[in-house]
Amino acid sequence: MKFGVFDHMDDAGGPLGQLYADRLALIEAYDVSGIHGYHLAEHHSTPLGCAASPGLFLAAMTQRTKTLRFGPLVYLLPFYHPLRLIEEICMLDQMSGGRLELGIGRGVSPFETRAYGLDFTQTGRFTTRPSNLSCRALPATS
Repeated sequence: MKFGVFDHMDDAGGPLGQLYADRLALIEAYDVSGIHGYHLAEHHSTPLGCAASPGLFLAAMTQRTKTLRFGPLVYLLPFYHPLRLIEEICMLDQMSGGRLELGIGRGVSPFETRAYGLDFTQTGRFTTRPSNLSCRALPATS
């Protein structure tokens, strides 16, 4: 059996720099203790999560861990240009030595999409075209 952590990185009310530093230290402990995976939620304009740019945080994490698998749960496709996201995914995978586990989706919060000027009822279209592009751009592995 393998164990993992799913993290929302909620706003604890303190300085964000300290929240990020403390979380990175905790993730280092996960790696050393043999936890299999760490997955980070992406949220925008809400205290539900302070990792509006999961790739940036996960990039810092890759430099502090050796075996921990990781990934976003999920990259919110309506918030990204498909090619830009593919480049970020590939870069993270290379930086980590192949430990990235990819999660993509449209998100669940009309509040968050509205903050970006998007109509939540229309974001379903983002989950087909970008993921198809991603599938063509990313090589299959066995």
